[in-house]
Amino acid sequence: MADDFTQWTPADAERLRAAAADLAAAVTAHAATVSAVTGEDGVPEVLAANDRLLPAVLAYADAQFDLTGNDFPFGVLHTYAEDEAEDADVLPDVPVAAVVPDTSGTTDVSVLQRHDLRVTDEASVLVAAGESELGQALAALARTAGWDSLGEVPGLRSAARSVLVVGQQVAPGAEPDAEDGDLLFSQQEVFPG
Repeated sequence: MADDFTQWTPADAERLRAAAADLAAAVTAHAATVSAVTGEDGVPEVLAANDRLLPAVLAYADAQFDLTGNDFPFGVLHTYAEDEAEDADVLPDVPVAAVVPDTSGTTDVSVLQRHDLRVTDEASVLVAAGESELGQALAALARTAGWDSLGEVPGLRSAARSVLVVGQQVAPGAEPDAEDGDLLFSQQEVFPG
């Protein structure tokens, strides 16, 4: 069952290359549209161009995740896309905190995300993923639809989420430390119930 989460396959590598080509074409089309705008009257065109570009960016992030298990830097835009798609009446107002300190000297940025989930029916989660162990089930479900989607899975409920953007001088892939870096932004949301 853990073999279902196979990475680094030739098929996934080809999918990533195809998504990269699609993304390059979408970026070129976006640049052509946006650079043709000459003033504020063109803002609707820019917004429409953004909406056309986003699916290509997300498809690339998904293909990268399927190949490597990592969707940085574009995968974070899934949260944006989901938030934009949700009706404002669906989500209650939640407390949000943001911090923007001095960032001089920052050379690298780490985006740390945390999703707190309440397991209300473990058997349903295992069935949905076709797995027999909760951790593998969550990984399989995230591979299919992204970590942000887990709160929608029967048997799971989002309890809270947080995002930290930390600027620090660390090598890519090294363990970031929110206490030692420059906190550039933070957001915490706690969901009722």
